[in-house]
Amino acid sequence: MTTLAVLIWAWSLTVLPFTAILTFILTLVACNLVPNNAPKDEEFPQISQLGTGEAHIYFVIGFVVLLPQLLLVLIGRLQFLFQTQLIINRILLCIVHVVALISSAFMLIMAIVSVDDNPNVHLTGAFGMFGCISLYCFLHTIVVFYLYIRRLDAPQHSNIIWPIWFLVCCLSLIVFFIIWLMTAKGIPEYIAAASPFLYFLGFVPQFWLRAKPKKRDFFVPGILESSQGMDG
Repeated sequence: MTTLAVLIWAWSLTVLPFTAILTFILTLVACNLVPNNAPKDEEFPQISQLGTGEAHIYFVIGFVVLLPQLLLVLIGRLQFLFQTQLIINRILLCIVHVVALISSAFMLIMAIVSVDDNPNVHLTGAFGMFGCISLYCFLHTIVVFYLYIRRLDAPQHSNIIWPIWFLVCCLSLIVFFIIWLMTAKGIPEYIAAASPFLYFLGFVPQFWLRAKPKKRDFFVPGILESSQGMDG
């Protein structure tokens, strides 16, 4: 039973980054289809404006459903780093991931408190979320590049593709977040908001590589027992 739970956990991590981005997209689409208080002349209203009026409840539900998915992905990533390297102190890794957990708390504040009801609290949640997730992506990217530099001591971090992927997503998040702050336009905000989800997709290949042996360990003993039974 324990082996089955480990198998489910390992393979769930390969799926959760995709379900998270799907949940985010569906939330925005649903809020756009339901009557809200966003300016009617704006083709791409800001995300905060989508979560107003009758759409607010869908906004809250969407982000509440999204929250545990992101938390599980972050826990899985921290576990992966614990298991695949001994170079970076675990306390430092925990601190990096606590920053991401704080961003999740800000995200919940942003979702629950409508910009119409209390704009100051809502914007505190929005800016806190973007600020913390930007900091997390920046720190995590440093971690990944450091592990790549020390790849002889951490062979599971020897692929240059993922450090580059994380760097591109991190820069995209920070740049478009700044553009959004300067212009208050919807499209830069959408790109900035999507960047962390694309960042988390970079976790999937390594999650998958960790899950494959667990699948083999789960099924092979049963096959061997069945084979031995037939021989007997």
